[in-house]
Amino acid sequence: MRTPLFFLLFILFTNTTAQDLSTEQVVALSKAYQEKGLYFREMPHFNRDSTVFYFDKAAELLQNSEPIQYKLLANLYRDITDRSNRSHNFIVVDSLAPIGWSYYEKIPDNEKDKVLGYDLLINWALIKIIRGEPKPGLELFEKAMDLLKDDPRPEIQLKVLTNKGRFYYQYELPEDQEIGIQYLKESMMGYQQSDYPDKNEALAIAYKLLTYYFEDSNPDSTDFYMNQFRMLLPELTNPFHHTWYYYSKGNHLINRGSYEEAKSYLTQTIKLLEDYDLTTIDTYQFAHSRIGDIYKEEGGYDEAIAYYQKAKNSSIEINTDANTAYFIWKLYGVYEQMGDYKKALEHYIEYSEANNIIEVERNERSLRESELQMNVLQQEQELIAKQQAQTIFIIALFLGTLLLGLVYRNYRLKQKSNQKLELLNGELAHKNELLDKRNAENELLLREIHHRVKNNMEVVSSLLQLQSSQIDDPSVQEAMIESQNRVHSMGIIHQKLYQGDQLASIEMRDYFINLSENILDSFNANGKIKVECNMAKLILDVDTAVSIGLITNELLTNALKYAFEGKDSGTIRISLSPVSADEVRNGSDLQLLIRDDGIGKAPDQPSKGTGFGTQLINLLTRQLDGKLTYENNNGTVVSLLFKNTAIA
Repeated sequence: MRTPLFFLLFILFTNTTAQDLSTEQVVALSKAYQEKGLYFREMPHFNRDSTVFYFDKAAELLQNSEPIQYKLLANLYRDITDRSNRSHNFIVVDSLAPIGWSYYEKIPDNEKDKVLGYDLLINWALIKIIRGEPKPGLELFEKAMDLLKDDPRPEIQLKVLTNKGRFYYQYELPEDQEIGIQYLKESMMGYQQSDYPDKNEALAIAYKLLTYYFEDSNPDSTDFYMNQFRMLLPELTNPFHHTWYYYSKGNHLINRGSYEEAKSYLTQTIKLLEDYDLTTIDTYQFAHSRIGDIYKEEGGYDEAIAYYQKAKNSSIEINTDANTAYFIWKLYGVYEQMGDYKKALEHYIEYSEANNIIEVERNERSLRESELQMNVLQQEQELIAKQQAQTIFIIALFLGTLLLGLVYRNYRLKQKSNQKLELLNGELAHKNELLDKRNAENELLLREIHHRVKNNMEVVSSLLQLQSSQIDDPSVQEAMIESQNRVHSMGIIHQKLYQGDQLASIEMRDYFINLSENILDSFNANGKIKVECNMAKLILDVDTAVSIGLITNELLTNALKYAFEGKDSGTIRISLSPVSADEVRNGSDLQLLIRDDGIGKAPDQPSKGTGFGTQLINLLTRQLDGKLTYENNNGTVVSLLFKNTAIA
């Protein structure tokens, strides 16, 4: 680092302008500014404001000098837009990236360094991906790859492999992530055996993304790459890498149940971020949130609330709306666990409102992207049509030299026919485009309706829970819990509808699993009663699914209340499957079976409780035009035969 040279130049030229300096002096001073900016992006003297200041000074000096040094400006903007730098505000960097590329394009062709152009495009592409703009990001990435596709140097090939891995992994499609991981592994092994200048930064990127990838599927691999990162850490001078390691280590320890050790790593994360004035990045929010999770798990609810509130406030300051909604959900959860249902309900409503806005914006953005892809496809089709017309025209001209009169007449007729056909095709394409757009809008509205219905049912369920907590009569409390479960069984239907690919049908096996987990939880029977759902995937229309869901809810509730009296454990088995050919001839083609290994029920035994559940089951059975039977066979076996309704 040539710090003495910088201060000497600064003293010499502090009172002069770019116009007063020679070209050599401008070049020397701008490089000194750039080196000073790079100096302040490293620990222990890291300072983002100073880095921005000196980068801006270097850019201003070069931009105001004559002749303009395009190559120096392009090199400077490569440092400015480098995401490992993180000096300028993220939105500002997005606007600076095209400026850097424009300077590169103005460099004479015989002086252009393709690696410089590649770096500028890769920086820009990654910014677009992180900002949620995959299409321009993909175009920039392909343009960058084209620059170095023929460069045989091994250090360049490793750079390309690393950036391919980063890009495909952050593109966030599962199949692309698999490709990205393979590239990252290959580049990692290459860098481990090399001594290239960018080795440490490339390995840090690879270890990070590999740790993320294996977090849920392979904890041993996660431990391995975290340990690799820890050994590399002393050689890294970027504080973002250090804070990432401390946060990820703390997060990983929480998943392993080592709360005290995790708390120390997360506290260290917060301290480092505050020491370097990095409290505006989302790691700062999530470090507080995870400490809140620890206190919540340990029963320190007041401390948990304080940390969740700090995370929420930090998120609001930088307008990360999705994070803010997530932290509001955390606050709802801790108040619910405390039994403060009033505040829990307030936060749940606040979360629902915030999340609804995010979901609508996300769906609208998805719809706009689909329209953009449709327009691109239409342009490609128009281009193909024009190419075909040109081919026909050339053939017609060639034939015209042989049979001018006849071919000319035929050509004119064919031209008129093509014009009519093109006009009809254009009108049809326009109508199809409008129809696709209308269908997409209707689907978006229908999903939003299902989402709002589900949210409203959750509010009703929360109100029932709040009311039941204030009632002392056990029988009334039991009725409230049953009503809450009925509402929840219908709410799950609407949740599956807006989350799934189909808006008119439900996959029942997954629905039964979610329903039984909720009922077991409401009766505090998770450790005592086991529910098994041995059936293949089966799809029903919405109306049939609602009726079957309510019947199953009542039968599970009855089994939990009465089937295991005097028993310490038991099993309930649920299945829904096609019936035999004999049953089909009788008008039914599906059978719902719910069997328990409890104490059983005599055929003539009267219903216990209020009998409302039995009345509801009978009513729904008649509505399905089904046949319901009870049997004692080492417990109670309930069979419902009914006819499946075709999905529209």
